[in-house]
Amino acid sequence: MNTLQRYILRQIVVTFVLSVLIFSIVLLAGNAIKRLLDLLSTRSVPAWPVLSQMVYLLPFVLTFSLPMGIMTACLLVFGRLSADNEISAMRACGMSFWQLIAPVLLVAFLMSLVCLEFNLQESPPLKLAFKQNLVRLGLEHPTAQLQEGRFNDEFPGYLIYVRRVKGNHIRDVTIYQLDARGNVLQSIRAVEGWLQPNIDQKQVKILLRSVRSEARDPDDPGNPQKVRPGIVADNYELVMDVATMLAAAQPVKKTSEQMMFTELVPTIALLRQHGINPSPYVVHAHERWAVSFACVAFAMIGIPFGIRAHRRETTIGIAFALGLAFFYYFMVILAKALSNQPALCPEILIWIPNLAFQIIGMVLLWRISRVGAV
Repeated sequence: MNTLQRYILRQIVVTFVLSVLIFSIVLLAGNAIKRLLDLLSTRSVPAWPVLSQMVYLLPFVLTFSLPMGIMTACLLVFGRLSADNEISAMRACGMSFWQLIAPVLLVAFLMSLVCLEFNLQESPPLKLAFKQNLVRLGLEHPTAQLQEGRFNDEFPGYLIYVRRVKGNHIRDVTIYQLDARGNVLQSIRAVEGWLQPNIDQKQVKILLRSVRSEARDPDDPGNPQKVRPGIVADNYELVMDVATMLAAAQPVKKTSEQMMFTELVPTIALLRQHGINPSPYVVHAHERWAVSFACVAFAMIGIPFGIRAHRRETTIGIAFALGLAFFYYFMVILAKALSNQPALCPEILIWIPNLAFQIIGMVLLWRISRVGAV
């Protein structure tokens, strides 16, 4: 690799890294911020354990930010080189156009291999782990499930009202124990309490102070005449079973998006053996390969648009290229929407954006190399 190639590669890499960083932050915020803010807003869950969960989404986010980053880098770097006539100067020194862009295409191909690894093996289990960890994190800090000044029904079989929440400490507590039909069996009032989770035993203990309770007839809970005094105690321990809560909130690994590629292939074969249409799984398997090579497709379309942008309005050229990126992902979404209609061959449709981008990009690059239009 000569000096000019290293110069172009250095410009591409710097712009690429900054672009990927920006796109990744935006995509991470869009995918996780609502769930994370729900935990942080309770003030009972430390910020670092919550924010650290975003690492699990990083491979998934990079499969989108890497292609967008390489296209942005190609548009900006080759647009500037072309506007400053640096490409013409390089070619005047004896460098062919294909030699100039070869390192960029190599980087795009390597990034496609990275995306392929993420899409096939890394991203699905990490996305599943993200959901599981949020559930566990919420139960390790059970007051994250409680909102001040309203009735909370997050714990199965209980309706809980608290006036103040701070850490694992709650004040002015009212707890209604419910039957299977939602009728109140017992009401417990306490001045304050402390929540002690035990996730391994699937329990949450509440240590209550200054407790008074009322009990109702299990056979006729709606009859106020059958309400009788219950517990009166300075200290009382209530144990809530959260096994059903964990089971209900725990993501079930059953969709194609939550499977690694090594799990998708035998699942497709098994469905075919039982005469079940595996089209949604087939489409998702093709999607992982096709989307992974978006880096190459975006680089091939970004280079010629970046070079030609200075001849027209730059914003128009960039907007058109971004429009092509929108078209790319729209076609992917369309193919997934048709996954239950195998007669339309959605697994082939999902490859059309890649082929279209590469063919258009190759034609434009060939014309630039032929006419020297820089």
